[in-house]
Amino acid sequence: MPAVPPVDLSQQQRIPVAIPITLVMESEDFRLERHASTIDLSVRGVKVRTPSGLLPGETVGIITKGDSRQAISAHVVWAQRVPTDVWSLAGLAFLETFPA
Repeated sequence: MPAVPPVDLSQQQRIPVAIPITLVMESEDFRLERHASTIDLSVRGVKVRTPSGLLPGETVGIITKGDSRQAISAHVVWAQRVPTDVWSLAGLAFLETFPA
């Protein structure tokens, strides 16, 4: 059976969309919720704009501003501080698979 080439997550079709969300960071000792907004979205992840400094490798929860308080788990793939702004940008990969 031929090897399946790895999927480049950055090449998935992205949909530009600004949705207010809450990012949840928690450990055994604390739970921190920060407001954020999506920039674009794909079936595998989302780019967000947030005042919180995120670090690659962190796991965060994403809560949409709807009626559900169940967080979607995501892994921080990359993060970048915007030098002229108080905001940071980050790429998050969903830890669960969602239907397209």
